[in-house]
Amino acid sequence: MASEVTPGKSKAALVLDIIKLVFDIMQTVSFMMFIEEEGIQIRGFGIMSLMREDLVDEVETQLNALEDQVDNLETFADSWGWMAPYMKPTYLNYVQAARDQIDAWRAWVAAKKAERDKAIIRIVSSPTNAEIYIDGSNTNLLTPHTFDDLAPGNHTIKLRYFSARRGQLEYEDTITVEKGKTKEFRFVLQEV
Repeated sequence: MASEVTPGKSKAALVLDIIKLVFDIMQTVSFMMFIEEEGIQIRGFGIMSLMREDLVDEVETQLNALEDQVDNLETFADSWGWMAPYMKPTYLNYVQAARDQIDAWRAWVAAKKAERDKAIIRIVSSPTNAEIYIDGSNTNLLTPHTFDDLAPGNHTIKLRYFSARRGQLEYEDTITVEKGKTKEFRFVLQEV
């Protein structure tokens, strides 16, 4: 009787092939997380370049896109990380670090927008060193002075000065403060 030859591999060879396949899948999953992480880093460098140029609106747009990329990495690491268990914690920690960086950059955007939207006024008087009252409150400041924290809109400015020669001098007026504008107001105080 002739012995039958069975085509194919031995069980040991099949087990070895399965181990290689699993290792290849693990490597592929790890590589895919690495590629996503590299994309996040590249966008981050782009954001820093935009920040150097003070392109606030473009930074905000890129931050939204960066947040999507970070979400994608987190979802992928959560979904497929079990195939690369040695890399999953690394990438999930990277996701948290990226989120912290995004928060810091969003704070920069908010500060730049607030700066861009604030009004700046300078109050100058003759004579100088007059007390400045804004909307009825003493600011405890003297002219000349620059204010960069006034809300846009109308404000009542009152200036008071005591002259040994002329007595009490005052001036009161309503000024309009405009968002994103810098204005100087000059007042001549009158005897009361």
